[in-house]
Formats: sequence, C-alpha cells, structure tokens
Amino acid sequence: MSNYIIGGWSQQTNKISPSQFSYTMYGMITNLKELTAGLPQSPGWSPATTPKPDVQGKALWTYGGGGAVPQNMPADQSDVEKIVSATNKHGWNGLDVDNESNMNIENIIETMRPIKENGRETSYTFLAGSAYNNPSSSEFGKTTNDNIQKIVEAGVCDRFPLMCYATKMWSMDDIKANVGPAIDRTIQYVNDPDKVILALTPAGLNEENLDYFLNQVTTKGIGGLFVWNFPILQDEDLKTICERLEIT
Repeated sequence: MSNYIIGGWSQQTNKISPSQFSYTMYGMITNLKELTAGLPQSPGWSPATTPKPDVQGKALWTYGGGGAVPQNMPADQSDVEKIVSATNKHGWNGLDVDNESNMNIENIIETMRPIKENGRETSYTFLAGSAYNNPSSSEFGKTTNDNIQKIVEAGVCDRFPLMCYATKMWSMDDIKANVGPAIDRTIQYVNDPDKVILALTPAGLNEENLDYFLNQVTTKGIGGLFVWNFPILQDEDLKTICERLEIT
C-alpha cells in the first residue's frame, strides 16, 4: 500500500471525487461571518445546513479562500463556536482553513482545538510562493511564516497543503525557484514530512510541470498531492498521479 495520499477541492458539493481520493474539501466558504459560499450579498451553500457529500474518503469543508470577507476572522468566540458547530453537524470529517484573507490566527487555533478534541481533522492551506520563501521581503511573507509556526506549536493541525499555483500553474522558472524551497521550509517548521501536502491546479497542467510536482512529492517524501478544482482534472493526469504515487 502506498504511503502517499491524494485529494482535492471543489466549490460544488454535488461533485463527487475520484475513489482514489483520501480527502475531499468542499468550499469555498468565503462569506466568513455567515458561513456560506459566495459573498454576503449573494450567499451560496453553507456547511452548517448541508450534509457531507457521500465520498469514498473523508470530506472536510473549507473556511476561506480567494476573495473571502471580511478580514481578521474569526473575530470573536461567537465566530469560533459557529465554525465548530458547523463542522460537527451533518457528518463532516473536519475543517480545512484556506487563509487568503489575513485571518486571526489565534482564533483559528482556538477553532481547530475543539475540532481535533472531538475526533475530527484539520488542515491549514496557504500560498507557498516567493513571499513565503522570502519572509524578509514582505509583511505577507513574514506573517505567513509566523502563522505556520504558531499553528505547529499549538499542535492542532493534521496537514499543511501548499498552494503552489495561481489562477493557473506557475511558469517552470517560478516552479523550480519556489516549490522545493517551500516544501523544505514547511518540513523544517512542521518536523513531519507526512503532514506536508503539495497542491496544484489542472489549469495549465502539462506533462512537464506535473512530472516536476510528482518528483518533489516522492524525492522529499512528503504526504502527498492535492488538486484544486478536481472536477476539471483530466483522466490521464489522474492516472499518472496514481501510477507515480502507487495509489490504487
């Protein structure tokens, strides 16, 4: 049996992930105050009222994502309790936090803690590009590094997926400059390669960059590979991922 796991994200709860996926994350819950997809003026589905999709592996819901509002959430204990309650309802296996909105990291930790204590799982997904690898160059990079260290010290997180892409796959120059260093930096913080997950997107995916990502997973011995927007992943690419990571 392979030691690697694969998984991914979808914004639609009616999209069932491939049977080979160990983890599926549904979101993105970007209306952070009311815990719905979409924005306050056009809310979508909510994990607080939606049953966990019937997937082969475990299903988590994703708090946050690109365009999430407002910033600095969860703002208080009421917000924390609302997230924990939503996670505990309807069979969800845990919570994935996608911090793209300067979240309140202390309250994120206080949210993850009772979820873990209740036997569910947590993950912290973050942008792992040039700013992360060069924390002295920007406030965003410094904050990202600080947040990872605080979560690790709290001992409340099962996995750290690294988003190493933008609206499409980075150029090969950017991939070579940042993917390996981001993995190494995260392993150093987490001190457990199995908790480090590399993430890609099918947009702009090709034989060369997929091969590079899979080589990073196997040569560095990290936990596995996740896919943003898995419903558009090509069957041939899924086959390549499963073959290379020996997942059946």
